[in-house]
Amino acid sequence: MFIAPMATNDLLKKAYELVASNLGIAYLTMGLLTLLFLLILAMSKYGNIKLGKEDEKPEYGNFGWASMLFCSGIGASLVLYGTTEWVDYYLKPPFGAEPKSSEAIVWASTYGMFHWGIIGWAIYCFPGVAIGYSYYVRNSGSLKTSTGCQAILGNQRNGNLSRVIDLIYMIALVGVLGAGLGLTSPVVSATITEFFSIEQNLTITVSCLLVCILIYTISLYFGVEKGIQRLSKFCAYMAFFVLLYILIFGPTLFLIKTSYESLVFMAKNFITMSFGPPPIGKSEFSKAWTIFMWAWFFGLGPFVGIFIARISRGRSIRSMILGALGFGTMGTSLFFMIMGNNAIYLETNGIMPIIDIWSNESPAVMVSKSISGMILGKWILPFVGIFCLVFMATTFDSGAYTLASSATKKMKAGEDPEIWNRIFWAFFIALLPLALLIGAADAPDLKGIDKLKPFQTIVLLISPPLLMVYIMMGVGLMKSIFEDTKTN
Repeated sequence: MFIAPMATNDLLKKAYELVASNLGIAYLTMGLLTLLFLLILAMSKYGNIKLGKEDEKPEYGNFGWASMLFCSGIGASLVLYGTTEWVDYYLKPPFGAEPKSSEAIVWASTYGMFHWGIIGWAIYCFPGVAIGYSYYVRNSGSLKTSTGCQAILGNQRNGNLSRVIDLIYMIALVGVLGAGLGLTSPVVSATITEFFSIEQNLTITVSCLLVCILIYTISLYFGVEKGIQRLSKFCAYMAFFVLLYILIFGPTLFLIKTSYESLVFMAKNFITMSFGPPPIGKSEFSKAWTIFMWAWFFGLGPFVGIFIARISRGRSIRSMILGALGFGTMGTSLFFMIMGNNAIYLETNGIMPIIDIWSNESPAVMVSKSISGMILGKWILPFVGIFCLVFMATTFDSGAYTLASSATKKMKAGEDPEIWNRIFWAFFIALLPLALLIGAADAPDLKGIDKLKPFQTIVLLISPPLLMVYIMMGVGLMKSIFEDTKTN
């Protein structure tokens, strides 16, 4: 990536097409099955099972728990995609809709919410239930991906197969987190360059990345209670402030009306959107978006699952599942309803050439300009920049924490990995985004959403082995529950 960025980008493009074409239908099917499995489990009698002792209270309050859950699973990439994702749907709408038509606007304002909605959060939550059950109910003594597969592994629970599962997860997480940092660092730098009216460049972007690393390293040092929870709460407050500002000072009635219509439209077309345009799993739209998004969630799933399990002691399986699906889906939807629909309004009413900015400059610059063009918008940009920076930090301190816990042989409930272990992973996951940022900067032929392709490809290539891990977790979880309830 450092030596031959153009050749690397070409190779990644071919690899993306190969994997997406051959495994697309597997991703789409697994996404729906994961959601169905969790809903059935939550509504069954097994949803009452407490993750911990029967009389144990939740370790964290609802707001702190929801803030950590949301910030660990999403990150500042939501700000980028929440504002810009609709453009690609508007220009290249699915299901034969006419580009830039009123029908294209409906798809554009809806598909983003769908892609970041309940199926994605189901993929995140699933490992949390499996790992949490084994960790708190069966007292496995370790907080790793393989912890959720112990009922299947049997005598191999501490053997080579267990190590392979954890290694697959750790490699996938380093890749996905690295890609996420590379995706979102330009958003922070764009708010700086727009505020000071200077040209965006690689130096500013890398500087933002380094500041983010410093913030989440400090947060990691203080652990979950004093570090990650406080940073997540601060991030949640900042998110409410930015979204409320856009809602009040933006096209309020348009945002409310369009959001409501999009929710109704999504409910009516949920299954259709889940499988995408025909041929199922092979259409260009599905390969570019739905398959990539599910691969992203599967790649991050074990990490978010480990972290959800860590912060969910004292909660029931039902409250964990419904809380993750409810709080997560509501939080992500708000970004698309407000930031995305605001950008749609600016473009379709001729107020700002949003699509030209997206295509000729970058999606990150589009985010900053869509806000700076509002009333007092330029003075809100520093808040957006800080919010994105902290949002990035909360995701990656959670990621480094789970990597450290996966590298820890034994860790009792409520304990944290060693400080040196957490800090090592904090710096290690920053290497990939640095390489990808340089590679993208040296590829001037990449335009608009194509500038994100190197990051998307890394995610897609590293996630397929995790599909098998999910199946093992599901079988292992139900085997454990049946065995334990039969014994009791």
